[in-house]
Amino acid sequence: MLRSLIFLTALALAAAPAAGETTRAKQAILVEHPSGRVLFERAADQEMAPSSMTKLMTLYLAFEALKAGRVSEATTLKIGKRAAAARGATMGLAAGDSVAFRDLVRGAAIASANDAAIAIAEHLGTSEAAFAKTMTAAARELGLAGSRFANATGQTAKNHRMTAGDVAKLAGILLQRHPERYRVFGELAFRYGGRNYANRNRLLGSYVGADGIKTGMTAAGGYGMAASAVRDGKRLILVINGLASEEERAAEARRLLDWGFARLSR
Repeated sequence: MLRSLIFLTALALAAAPAAGETTRAKQAILVEHPSGRVLFERAADQEMAPSSMTKLMTLYLAFEALKAGRVSEATTLKIGKRAAAARGATMGLAAGDSVAFRDLVRGAAIASANDAAIAIAEHLGTSEAAFAKTMTAAARELGLAGSRFANATGQTAKNHRMTAGDVAKLAGILLQRHPERYRVFGELAFRYGGRNYANRNRLLGSYVGADGIKTGMTAAGGYGMAASAVRDGKRLILVINGLASEEERAAEARRLLDWGFARLSR
């Protein structure tokens, strides 16, 4: 099963990009799923700061643990000091809080919560550093040759890199291996601790067919996202990175997806 997933996603690098199409993104790839046919790419093999798109690997390993029965959705985790001290987007978790694994998954997937991602990492890997090594090992097993991880959140670090092509492959693997759990990426919001947390993916609810998957932003990498949408039974996976703003990211994603679906309908 795993070999077939790797084979299908590896096809994403087999086709040449479309001539004449351009993008403002520094790195980009648009792939038809599940065929793996590349419709467009720009510097898709170039290592980049993946920001919170990193959490796709964190959540892939969480889904694998759930599937293997090593943890359940109802498993309660005690939040440690490191998770509670997380910066950036968080769920506001405090050290000593007891939180269900399902809530941490939703927090990481929907709100891009760094405290949730660290808590998942510490539970599955004893420490975030140990979990990062597991993430890198998983990347090798999945054929993501341009990916290496230093943390579970996507915070900027010297040895923390992915490629747009690898992010697209990983999105495809999540769709194929965990189709039911993939749905969490399409939830518009979730509520925890008396507060609503909105999904940062502006395509959801506004772009026809959009159903996931993950946004991200760092000063080093700019604004990026992995997005997926289905129209007329055809699915596209798009990864863009290095945009100047949240608005430019959303606009460029819409434009490239529109272009891709138009090309598929010819």
